[in-house]
Amino acid sequence: MVEKLSKHYPNTLTLRLRMPISESLEEPRNFITKIKNYKRVVNIPNSCTVLPDLLPVALDMTLKQLKGIFNFVNPGVISHNEVLNLYIQYIDPQFVYENFTEEEQSKILKCGRSNNHLDTSKLERIYPDLPHIKNSIELIFKNINNNK
Repeated sequence: MVEKLSKHYPNTLTLRLRMPISESLEEPRNFITKIKNYKRVVNIPNSCTVLPDLLPVALDMTLKQLKGIFNFVNPGVISHNEVLNLYIQYIDPQFVYENFTEEEQSKILKCGRSNNHLDTSKLERIYPDLPHIKNSIELIFKNINNNK
């Protein structure tokens, strides 16, 4: 799909977001909101897009008229358990979650899920100061906690 886009739209900027995260726990599309509402989670590391970090980058890329396809995620990966443990640490110490395996998960889902560690080297060559996902998500939780 991405290759088709680049052939037909070679002069465009394509940003590939993954599991967007914001400071709004009321936002249903926020990855944190989603996984805290799941009964069980699979503990697999994934790439994520922390919107407060990357939206200014998107604006800057647009103003600079950059072109190409970019994996638009923070460097590194973080697991569902790590995110939920930070939720417990900063937001709700009473929160409890359970894990299940990928096999158990596939039995209850209508379609499969992908787990990805996306390469950010292309983005980091232009924006070398992007914060690592683990540092960035901890800061998100600290900000949420401070604004309660």
